[in-house]
Amino acid sequence: MQLNPTHVGNPCSTLPRRVLLGGMASYVLLGPGRELEAASPQTGVAMRPSDANDGSSWKLGLIADLHHGLAPDALGRLEAFIEASEKASPAAIMQMGDFNYGVDADDCMRVWRMFDGPKYHVLGNHDMDKTTKANIVDAWEMPAAYYSFDFRGWHFVVLDRNHLKTEDGGFIDYSESNFYVDGRLRGYADTEQLEWLTEDLSRTQFPTVVFSHQGLGMKSDDQAAGAIETVLAKSNRGSGKIRACFCGHHHIDRYNQRDGIHYVWINSASYHWVGSEYGRMAAYTDPLFTFLTFHPDQSIEVAGCVSDWATPTPKERDYPGWADLNTVIVGRRLTSSPRSND
Repeated sequence: MQLNPTHVGNPCSTLPRRVLLGGMASYVLLGPGRELEAASPQTGVAMRPSDANDGSSWKLGLIADLHHGLAPDALGRLEAFIEASEKASPAAIMQMGDFNYGVDADDCMRVWRMFDGPKYHVLGNHDMDKTTKANIVDAWEMPAAYYSFDFRGWHFVVLDRNHLKTEDGGFIDYSESNFYVDGRLRGYADTEQLEWLTEDLSRTQFPTVVFSHQGLGMKSDDQAAGAIETVLAKSNRGSGKIRACFCGHHHIDRYNQRDGIHYVWINSASYHWVGSEYGRMAAYTDPLFTFLTFHPDQSIEVAGCVSDWATPTPKERDYPGWADLNTVIVGRRLTSSPRSND
């Protein structure tokens, strides 16, 4: 089948707090009480519910870069996502990093836990601004910093790119803002994780989706991203099993296709960072989030979500890159990819 990110337009409907979402197809709610089986940090994580797909479409709620503790209205934006999830009834929800600082975040976690179903986390760099990675993993009740699981006939991989590369080629965890250094040293998956990823992908026979906070699939000169992309491309060669990779971090909507894989960057729920010279945060009027619909034909539908700039806008601030920014999550249908034989 031809690889094709079909734009599904913007069939939006008004939801609480003026949140605009793409139209919803049929969905299945698996119900509460779904827990992860215990696993070590370097092993895959299986879900207790059956991994077999019953032929129905089902949804995953997705929100990225909330920045609770920095964005002044982050809690309200999270509440809007949870309210929308109650209406859309996804089987599970996931946040894609830069969620909260892990300290002074009880109100954020209280709202997050209001969703009565499986909840997944991806580690973002700013989640380690004020604490250690181990503390965040514990506070969020993650099975590990990186992990995988099977769910309704799909395989999901959650990566951790929050490592600094040392001068001797080793890696150290992000911890308490130690990562504000040369950008070329940031955003790595450590060697052990790459080896685990290779083995994990080789074992699964299910169509696979990868999640990473920091972006993948766009740049050709990013050494940290390239190490992961090489593993994904090799795994996909001849199999076509990796359907998509979703990322956050960059506070912008972007799409690319490489090696038979759909790469999609999910926009921030809250704002775009324009730097201290231009007023720091350029906020979105409405929160951005999406619902991914997994269809029986192994296509994935990304629900469109539209916001606007709060004033002053990046253009009004004379921010040089204002024309390249956006306040949307573009609705797309990602069809099954052809096998990559390169």
